[in-house]
Amino acid sequence: MSAVVFVGARSAREADRSLRYSLKAMTEAKQCAVLWFADIMRRGLFRALGYSSINQYAMKGLGFSKSRTGDFVRLARELEELPAVHEAVANGELGYTKALEIIKVATPETEGKWLEVAEGSRKDLVAEVKKARRQAKVDPGQGELLPSTPAVVAPREIPVHLHVKFSPEQEARRAALVERLHKLGGVPSDRAELLLEALAALAEAKESKTRRRVLDSRPPVQIHVHEDRQSGRMTVQTNSGERELSRAEAERARCDAAVCEEGGRNTTTIPPRTRRLVLSRDKHQCQAPGCGRTRFLEVHHIKPRRLGGTNKPENLTTLCASCHRLWHEQGHGAGQLESAFQPAL
Repeated sequence: MSAVVFVGARSAREADRSLRYSLKAMTEAKQCAVLWFADIMRRGLFRALGYSSINQYAMKGLGFSKSRTGDFVRLARELEELPAVHEAVANGELGYTKALEIIKVATPETEGKWLEVAEGSRKDLVAEVKKARRQAKVDPGQGELLPSTPAVVAPREIPVHLHVKFSPEQEARRAALVERLHKLGGVPSDRAELLLEALAALAEAKESKTRRRVLDSRPPVQIHVHEDRQSGRMTVQTNSGERELSRAEAERARCDAAVCEEGGRNTTTIPPRTRRLVLSRDKHQCQAPGCGRTRFLEVHHIKPRRLGGTNKPENLTTLCASCHRLWHEQGHGAGQLESAFQPAL
């Protein structure tokens, strides 16, 4: 179904009929858009399109506002947890606006009952949702679950799993905070990034300004990576044992790192003074289109050193860890990122 092309000077009945037909087409288009968006988010396809997160893809690639991005991300995530609601949206039985209400309170056990309520008017559904939240005495964010988005895992790179148990009260606090973050402009696209952002914020809050300025001259996160010079294989020690880094992660490490060779002096791939200059020039923000993150910042060589790239500021740009990894995964074919990596000096 498509909207009726507007033609002026129609009768009242014809104008009303055309409007109703177009509104129905608009509703169906929104439902399809949500399902396509959910598929792109679930399978991590935004990375193949040159974006490091679903939020960056939505705001930069699709031109969504922060609030619209939050609505689409929340609905897409909840549809993964609520199969009956997902089916109702896919079949056209449940509209976009009603689905946004249902996900605030529904669980896999109660979604069937909420779908019955949704058969009535949206006004009645909103009233029932508000009533249920008051009775449960939950924070407005409690309905927000945050299932992880499958990562695009490079060959040989094995994820490390971390399991966390929440008490009901802790889960309510977590969900409320996630809701606040959505309203403030988005949440990292998976649980791992969300946890790292939270830990970074806590660490920064406890560090003095002087300490943070000192850290600007060094790579952002201090981890020890071992490189076999003959094979080029890189490994890192974790609580789950030694794990091999993907090709993209290894290249990213070589881009901005401190190097320690046995019997030799410690060096850095980018001189500390140059690193500080580049971060300051870029206002301590990721320069990838639509990102702007201010944590886990790394300095990237626009033209790789192996191809003759230098450590001059004009060949360097600031990227967050996610965007930096994405660039190395896609190489110079990531045109959307490459065109943005020309710093304004």
